[in-house]
Amino acid sequence: MKFSWKIFLLCMGIYVASLTVTGMVVTENTYRSLLKKEVERSLEEESNLHSTLALYLLNNQRIALEKIELKNYSKSMVDMIKTDRNYLEIFDEKLSLLATNAPRAWFFSREELDIALKGQKNFVLRRDEEGLYLFVSNVLEIDDEKIVLSLIKDITYLDHHRREQYLLFIRTGLIGLAFVALITWALSTFLLKPFRELNSTAKNIASGNYHVRAKVNRKDEVGLLAEQLNIMADKIEQKMNQLKAEGQRQQRFIDNLTHELRTPLTSIIGYAEYLLKAKYNPEVFKKSLTYIYSEGNRMSKVAKTLMDMILIRENPLQLNKEKLKPLLVQIQRIMEVKAEKEGVLLEIKGEEAEVLLDKDLFKIVITNLVDNAINASAPGQKVTIGVEKVSGEIRVFVADEGKGMEEWETKKVIEPFYRVDKARSRKEGGVGLGLAICYQIIEEHGAGLDIESTVGIGTKIKIIFPDKCYKNFTNQSQVG
Repeated sequence: MKFSWKIFLLCMGIYVASLTVTGMVVTENTYRSLLKKEVERSLEEESNLHSTLALYLLNNQRIALEKIELKNYSKSMVDMIKTDRNYLEIFDEKLSLLATNAPRAWFFSREELDIALKGQKNFVLRRDEEGLYLFVSNVLEIDDEKIVLSLIKDITYLDHHRREQYLLFIRTGLIGLAFVALITWALSTFLLKPFRELNSTAKNIASGNYHVRAKVNRKDEVGLLAEQLNIMADKIEQKMNQLKAEGQRQQRFIDNLTHELRTPLTSIIGYAEYLLKAKYNPEVFKKSLTYIYSEGNRMSKVAKTLMDMILIRENPLQLNKEKLKPLLVQIQRIMEVKAEKEGVLLEIKGEEAEVLLDKDLFKIVITNLVDNAINASAPGQKVTIGVEKVSGEIRVFVADEGKGMEEWETKKVIEPFYRVDKARSRKEGGVGLGLAICYQIIEEHGAGLDIESTVGIGTKIKIIFPDKCYKNFTNQSQVG
């Protein structure tokens, strides 16, 4: 069942229950109030009647100058009561009926007469098939002679009034029910409109339209829910874009790996097939075997490099606090031979700093970056290795004055098998995995990599260590 129907039925139920309880309480209270007033009025009327009849009998006794028999005046006393719905019964001391002007006789037990005969005025309510009646009984005594007076009032109109009031509540309630139903339906439709919009937005997101956002501008809980839904949609869209980009990177990795393996395999198979079919020629055999060895060695290098990437990812780093300047000096000495050969000046600059790192892996990173910088530089240009502190961060950088890269290339150089200068890389035996390994090592240290490059001016690659932010380490006690 829809939520709007639940709200509608709930409101209808509350309205009907409230109207029923209110109608019953009001009607019954009104009925009891009227009944109480009718009883009080009847008791007062009986008292007046009792006094009137007593005066009537005493006056007749004084006129007759003798004792009168009350039963002889019963008929005349009954005739004095001629109002509608008021009747009078007169009984003797044996509770035998002497006179009455009631239109009917009652054949049920009359306990109130016995009580009245004992001198106690009382009343009783009786209901039968024809209506509701009030019996007020009292004794009238003149000269030691007693008669019992029973004033009967037909108060059936009270039942009719109660029934009419109930009918009035029902008629009014049905009209109100229709009115409330229309208002409730309209309000539920209006109030649930934002939820329908949220539902539509959620369905769009679930179907893959991650750019859709809920357009609910409200300050209440619905607005907060819409805001959270939009935040969730932003996160999902961001994550999906990341997954898409990661999927594309993985596909490029597979494509590049396939290409890297296909080329040497084609050469190996081609030369092997040629050797199987050709006549033996020492010079040709030596040249072919040299190509086979070279391409096999290249495949081995690819496999070893990929294995290194797996080991870096799976094995924890051996972190220790290391001074950066002495480490950079070691790398400078290692790379000086190649720098001199290429006619490139290699220098160190910056201030001293200590960083928690895996020394051996970090040397691989800096060495690879310096090697790439030398390859990108022309004779007479300079490659700088340095350390700088900026806003609480320690940055290790390698800067060159070489060819530089386009901005879009700076985002691709960390992908496996990507080469900026493809011809030269292949010539030198590179497989395009150097920066990918460097980036993985840097990530494992909890550091960041930033590449600034301008074509024709040079490239600056910075390794950024946030203040005491390290992703992976062997011993927590090493962090200080």
